[in-house]
Amino acid sequence: MRNQTACTCEEYIDGAIIKCNGPNGPLVVENLKKLNVDVRELVLENANIIEIGPRAFLGMRIKKLVLDNNKIKLIQKNAFRGLESILQELSIVGNRLTEVPIAALDGLNQLIGLNLRCNKIGNLTNVSFQNMPNLIEIHLGCNKICEISENAFRDVKQSVQNIILDNNCLTQMPSSALEEMNSLIALHIKYNHIEELREGGLRNLSSLSLLSLTGNHISHISPNFISNVPNLRYIYLGENQISKLESDAMKQFTASEIIDLSHNTMEQINADTFKGMENLQHLNLEANSIREVMPGAFATTPLLLLWLPHNCISSVSPNMFQGAPFLKQVSLANNNIRIVQPFSFAHLANLHTLDLSHNKMRSIQPSAIMGSDFLTVRVQENPLVCAQDGFHVMNGREAINLTTEPNLICKTDYENDYIDKCPRRPDPPPRKVCCDAGSDLLIKSK
Repeated sequence: MRNQTACTCEEYIDGAIIKCNGPNGPLVVENLKKLNVDVRELVLENANIIEIGPRAFLGMRIKKLVLDNNKIKLIQKNAFRGLESILQELSIVGNRLTEVPIAALDGLNQLIGLNLRCNKIGNLTNVSFQNMPNLIEIHLGCNKICEISENAFRDVKQSVQNIILDNNCLTQMPSSALEEMNSLIALHIKYNHIEELREGGLRNLSSLSLLSLTGNHISHISPNFISNVPNLRYIYLGENQISKLESDAMKQFTASEIIDLSHNTMEQINADTFKGMENLQHLNLEANSIREVMPGAFATTPLLLLWLPHNCISSVSPNMFQGAPFLKQVSLANNNIRIVQPFSFAHLANLHTLDLSHNKMRSIQPSAIMGSDFLTVRVQENPLVCAQDGFHVMNGREAINLTTEPNLICKTDYENDYIDKCPRRPDPPPRKVCCDAGSDLLIKSK
């Protein structure tokens, strides 16, 4: 079967979609050249291609070209000659390129998307993308990029909207390379080796809306990390090493609507930490080591969703949510909560879902979970479910016992559980599939 090539062809008004898998793919290309056909998409996978020579596709009109999972080490200067005004998408994933094929890509003036994921591309030391005025997305994930020069994106600063640099070896933000990329909307630098968000790390990015830095080694955020980045709405900082948020560190993100700080090591949320963040709607603090939330920590925010599961909180008071009247959903599951003070949630008129499951409450006063008539409170796997009148869910003012619940807590020695240890934190979500640096095989990144 290894020597066989399977091809499929589907014809459409705007061109054929041709997909070939196997070593004879290049022969199919040679035959297609003679037909002078419009090709909406051409896929040549697992064809053992090592090099793409000059004018490899001359005479063809290809809008999308996929050369994934080959062994490509070299792409000659004029490899895409004839496609300059036609080719819109180019994918060379899972190959053996050690650098961006600058000369080969030069002049692809209709190219919108370029995917070079899973190669062996090293540092971007020169102007890497030339004469591609319509380029919108650059995917460079799963390579060996540790440094990016100031001029790497020089010629595409006004067009590129999405840059993906996940699973590389960057140790700091490529600030100079990104500065004044006024069309950039999303920046992904997950699973690199960044340790600090320094002053001026992101500058003059007027359109940037999403920043993903999940899975780095970040322990410090400078209060002046961003400068003139007025539209940053979505910030993902999960799976880092943030143990403390410096005063004013979060206030710079004034436009932010969603912030993910899950799977860090914070032990306390100080008063006014998020105060003044007038657009913050969703805050994820799951799987830290938070023992205390100081009064006013979320004051003056329009928070709608607050996630605090898998922390070390032992009690809840009305002051915890002081100044956050718009909350709709709150999760405090998998903590050490034994006490919920009366009226802790009574002032949250919009709250409709409260998760207190997997805590240590042996009893709870009705006033402790008093809220709106439509408030649903989950208390599964608390010791209180073991009582004769135990219940699992409070729906409005109705206590509901669910006969399908396993009540695993009742099989433990919960009556003698007086020592509070932080619950075991769950593993972070599995990473997306990446590629092994030593092979062409796709595996889960480590």
